[in-house]
Amino acid sequence: MPAYEFPGGIYPPERKERSNQTPLRTAPLPDVVTLALAQHVGKAALPCVSVGDRVKTGTPVGSRDGMISAPVHASISGTVIEITDSAIVVKSNGEDRWETLPPLDWKNAPRQALLERLDDSGLIGLGGAGFPTYIKAQVNEQHAIETLVVNAAECEPYITADDLTLRHYAADVIEGAQLLAHLCGATQILIGIEDNKPQAIQALEAALAQLSLAANVTLKVIETRYPSGGERQLIKKLLNLEVPSGGLPADIGVLCHNPGTLLAALHAVRDGQPLVQRVVTLTGDAIRQPGNYWVRIGTPVSALLEHVGINHDALHQVVVGGPMMGTPLASLEAPVTKTTNCLIAATQEELPPAPEEAPCIRCGACESVCPAQLLPQQLHWYARAENDTALETLNLFDCIECGACSFVCPSVIPLVQDYRASKQRIRHKRIETAKAEHAKHRFEFRQARIAREGAEKQARRQARLAQQRPTGNDASNVPAAPVADLRSLRIAQTAAKAAVRKAEKVLARTAAQDPHQRHDDLETQLATAQENLKAAEARLAEARAASEHKEAP
Repeated sequence: MPAYEFPGGIYPPERKERSNQTPLRTAPLPDVVTLALAQHVGKAALPCVSVGDRVKTGTPVGSRDGMISAPVHASISGTVIEITDSAIVVKSNGEDRWETLPPLDWKNAPRQALLERLDDSGLIGLGGAGFPTYIKAQVNEQHAIETLVVNAAECEPYITADDLTLRHYAADVIEGAQLLAHLCGATQILIGIEDNKPQAIQALEAALAQLSLAANVTLKVIETRYPSGGERQLIKKLLNLEVPSGGLPADIGVLCHNPGTLLAALHAVRDGQPLVQRVVTLTGDAIRQPGNYWVRIGTPVSALLEHVGINHDALHQVVVGGPMMGTPLASLEAPVTKTTNCLIAATQEELPPAPEEAPCIRCGACESVCPAQLLPQQLHWYARAENDTALETLNLFDCIECGACSFVCPSVIPLVQDYRASKQRIRHKRIETAKAEHAKHRFEFRQARIAREGAEKQARRQARLAQQRPTGNDASNVPAAPVADLRSLRIAQTAAKAAVRKAEKVLARTAAQDPHQRHDDLETQLATAQENLKAAEARLAEARAASEHKEAP
């Protein structure tokens, strides 16, 4: 298979050897876990336990709220000791007893059962985006998916979680890919991996050798270049396809998944294990035992760093994620979440503070390395001027915030920080603009609920009248209730179903395009459509019952 090229890209120091030289290990069970209710794109989960409740590893403690959300499960067995607006705290009893779900054979289980399992397991994308997997698995209901891409590039410096996952679980990752391909209807699976992971490549080749030719799984080794792990860049590199501006990979028949996500999906379906742990890279010059560890969700970062031998005197900062796209941690008491793939305990010499920025010299270096083919220089000027109209015209939201432009800037301008701030400002404006529309949709939801309750009340009333109506000769003297037009009601029901499907599609697509924005308004529109559908079904059921009674002898 030929290799294609995406534009731009850079070659930063990889610094992966510090964490990829030891086998995958398991971190000790924490004494206390803090389970954030918002570890995913969309609405935070709703607590479904109370203080004092005893839980097992895998017990649901937070339930999904709305369509774009995900459940949260206890990652240790113990007692719930605190519930706040943002998290649930569980103290361990040291036993680690599990509560699992019944195993499923994904090759023979009904599709809906598999989707419900992904949903119930709290599975989200572990590559960083955090999008609920059960929604992504249904994308073929709106798009024809031809190719499932396993994004094993892991191009960010320092991070080796996917590398070690593939070395130890190559066959399971491939089976997880087959499971997701089965759900989304993909006819081929393409694994893209950079050539700086020879042991993972060898493990994949050995696993692929055990598959039949009918499996249609292909391994493609690509050159190491940052950011080849970006969805759009990897799709271009592997398939020579362009994801349209403002679009999604599904628009061109492609779906991407991270190896960690695929492994977690298989564990959820085959083994009945909810998402309560993940592989985390622990690295940086300020720790003595770097490597990759299975870590329970909710583990305090401080406890994790103590386990690997943190040197507090040398520690300058802890970065969550990689040095290019990661963010400094404000407190070491913060917990590990489902999207935590790497913690860098860096010394000041390793990741020094950025020098003071200088004026832009218009060298154009940022433009030459931009993998999204944007105009970083102009985006920078308009971002500083807060010219949001111009920023949107220049496709600001196509920026993947890879940091390549900031990396090569001779003036040390924090370009990505400017872009992030501008995106947040634009999102805030959109939210403010949508508030009036949201109020309108809330009113429509209330009216739909009233209509649905009225229809259900009328249906119950007609059912009671039908039971009380006399039979035989006496019935001829009793006027029959008017029978509604069944054809019109069936049309209304079909239209209501279409409205629900449309609202679900719009919500899922909007959330995938802009994962950082709240979507309360779209959730309300979906709820309104669902209420209208319930009302339409109640009216149709009432009319059918009346029609059947009229026709009865």
